[in-house]
Amino acid sequence: MRELRGRRLCQELKVLAVIGAHRFDELPLVNKLFPSLEAIYVFEPLSEPLQALHALAARDGRIRVFPVAIADRDGEAHFHVTNNDGESSSLLRLGSHREHFPEVRVAQTLTVPTRRLDSLLAENGLRAPDVMIVDVQGAELQVLGALGPALRDTLRLIYTEVSLEALYAGGGLLADVEALLAPRFANLGFAPINAQVAAHGNAVFVAQEDVSSLLELTAREQVRRAYHRWKQRRRRGG
Repeated sequence: MRELRGRRLCQELKVLAVIGAHRFDELPLVNKLFPSLEAIYVFEPLSEPLQALHALAARDGRIRVFPVAIADRDGEAHFHVTNNDGESSSLLRLGSHREHFPEVRVAQTLTVPTRRLDSLLAENGLRAPDVMIVDVQGAELQVLGALGPALRDTLRLIYTEVSLEALYAGGGLLADVEALLAPRFANLGFAPINAQVAAHGNAVFVAQEDVSSLLELTAREQVRRAYHRWKQRRRRGG
């Protein structure tokens, strides 16, 4: 995600939806990446992370907290809560995740409310997001597949966790997400989160008309990166 810093497109984005926010520890980084944000919607079904999110919202008037799991329908679903502080919790059961991360197990299964993003935004009279961060542990295809045409046309950048194999049972893979988002969105890159588990990582999807804007660094960012390279050379004695 840090590679998005200083990209011209990222300076223009105004409304962020964070699907599967957990405690949203990424907020300081998000503020650097997207300095023009005017509204941030965070979605999280678990009670303990929600306390942290409400504390963030109390300090930051841009943030609105929604205690739901975003999915492909309005209703309820089972949510499988894992023992690693809930970080691997999902609407889906564990698949090959158990082989890659044998220390992680499901500690309990809860029933949580689910909402389509479109219907929740309309119900609350909220502006449509132009950027999304999706971290839903295998349920990315559910979330993205339920986006209506109007919302999909508004989005310009999607940063999503996604896998190359079924870490979660029934989860959509990177190729499925690419096919779903085509032709409007281009995949500009996939990078593993963990060097030991190359099949799981993050991908950046950008609207076709915004590709050049995302690839372009601002003048300020060019200077910052040049200065950083200069400092590295000095440390090496170059």
